Amino acid sequence: MKDESGAASILVVDDTPANIGFLLETLSKAGYRVRVATDGESALEQAQYSPPCLVLLDVMMPGLDGFETCRRLRAIPKLAQIPVIFMTALSDAQDKVRAFEAGANDYITKPFQYEEVLARVQTHLSRRELEKALEQANSELEARVAARTSELTAALAEVERLKSRLQQENRYLKQEISEQANHGEIIGSSPALQAALRKLALVAPTDSTVLIHGETGTGKELIARAIHEQSNRRDRPLVKLNCSAISAGLVESELFGHVKGAFTGASERRVGRFELADGGTLFLDEVSELPLETQAKLLRVLQEREFEPVGSSKTIKVDVRVVAATNRDLALDAENKRFRSDLYYRLNVFPIDLPPLRERPEDIGTLAHHFMGRMARKLGKPLTRIAPETLARLRAHTWPGNIRDLQNTIERAAVLAQDETLVVDWDLGPARRAASVAPPAARELAPVPTPSAREIAPVPAPAAEGHGGLNGAVPTLEQIEREHFISVLRKTRGIIEGPNGAARLLNLKPSTARFRMKKLGITKPDYLS
Repeated sequence: MKDESGAASILVVDDTPANIGFLLETLSKAGYRVRVATDGESALEQAQYSPPCLVLLDVMMPGLDGFETCRRLRAIPKLAQIPVIFMTALSDAQDKVRAFEAGANDYITKPFQYEEVLARVQTHLSRRELEKALEQANSELEARVAARTSELTAALAEVERLKSRLQQENRYLKQEISEQANHGEIIGSSPALQAALRKLALVAPTDSTVLIHGETGTGKELIARAIHEQSNRRDRPLVKLNCSAISAGLVESELFGHVKGAFTGASERRVGRFELADGGTLFLDEVSELPLETQAKLLRVLQEREFEPVGSSKTIKVDVRVVAATNRDLALDAENKRFRSDLYYRLNVFPIDLPPLRERPEDIGTLAHHFMGRMARKLGKPLTRIAPETLARLRAHTWPGNIRDLQNTIERAAVLAQDETLVVDWDLGPARRAASVAPPAARELAPVPTPSAREIAPVPAPAAEGHGGLNGAVPTLEQIEREHFISVLRKTRGIIEGPNGAARLLNLKPSTARFRMKKLGITKPDYLS
């Protein structure tokens, strides 16, 4: 260790006063700061208290000899690199080998030569200074390499994150293009639909959370898409998740993403729907099907706009507008503890109720023509008209599966059509009301209205065909629906789920079918008696 003047310190360890005197005078004159120890134990204590720049160590000493002193010196980490020069009168080569095995850097033979002592000392001090400079340079280089490696690792991780996000966005973009090709406009001019569209126009330009209520098949996704396309977020993605189509164990990964190794099968990082929708809109369909644990995490994102991917402690902040949809009574579910009440209130900022098709019969003809035109293009058939009696039957039907049910019926009729006329000549089930069917002589063909432009706007309904009078009391829609449910349940012997269950025949989800049965007051004695 050098002193304040920069002079190197040398520890001389020898039990002979004459040797100490010579070395003290010689080294001091050469500008070195000299300290003295007369035995190995005191040399080790001094070196630990104030490490020297070099040690001149006698071999033959009482107590600890030079070999053992050197070994102990080398065992102390902060002293291990100090140059040690043995001083010996021994000329035996074996003793010199022992010296180097003990850790010596060099040796000087007695009697001392002035020039040799200074030359050996200067050589090893210079060498040690070069070693320390090299160690410092290596340490700085390693630090720079480590910092650069850390930067590159972080940059690579960001590139991988962006790559994963772009891949996910590309998949959703392709899905969006496909779905936009398969979805039409929001079609209809009925007062009930127009009321919903007026609310849509008011809320779309804002960032308010929207909760869309409606039975299965009423077009909730079309409303969500319209909200997004009429908002300031239209240039960012609309990302969708059907909460009922994802298993409970994977729904959090779908929403929030996961890191590699987060769980069995997580072989790579996955970007979640919230991160994909950053700056845009996230549509949560069938939000009532989310597990309660996931509902709590969704509530946090809605409140704090941040989340952690599964298996990660890194918090990601997002700016996402949430539009949710459900076919259940969430207020009732919250009351019965099947849905978190705090999440319900957070989602139900701006509710929009979509009417079922049976409550907007004036739109049925317009929708039927729209679906027929689409199928004509898809199948390459010259379909241009719908038979008047078919229109009457379509308008009279209750459509438990709503617009999707009607669309499937028109598709089936289009596949079966043999000419330009679309006819539905099979049993559709109980009618909403008794409808007179025109006699064969009156089989005029109803023209197809001109297709509307692709915008969120109602399509004018074609002129309504006349209906015959009603004989006797007219049953309510609820009574008709109840009888229809009971009829189907009798056919399936009370089986609701499965390929031959009532839910499949009614084109409903089993949960929706049970909900409607409960609402209609249908019990087992009604259909199993």
